[in-house]
Amino acid sequence: MVIGSGSATCKGCGYEYKPEKGDPDFPVAPGTTFQSLPDDYTCPICGAPKKKFESRVTVVAGFAENQQYGLGGNSMTESQKSLLIYGALALFFILFLGGYALE
Repeated sequence: MVIGSGSATCKGCGYEYKPEKGDPDFPVAPGTTFQSLPDDYTCPICGAPKKKFESRVTVVAGFAENQQYGLGGNSMTESQKSLLIYGALALFFILFLGGYALE
């Protein structure tokens, strides 16, 4: 599943469209996501068309229809899941070694 942040970066000049600011030159109201901009939107700096922008997205592991189930694990990214798994293993290992220190 891919979740869009609403922002995008122009591949030509590096201009970053941020939905919280909008674009007063085009006129686009603040709060408008990049995906909901009209197709004739152009970069205010270099004039590149909308298709030359790269949207910022986050990839969430799992199927889109299963994201609402579970204890929050279905909405985590792959790196967050790996950190959780290996962090728990490291904590268990440290506690296991700590048992020897008690003797």
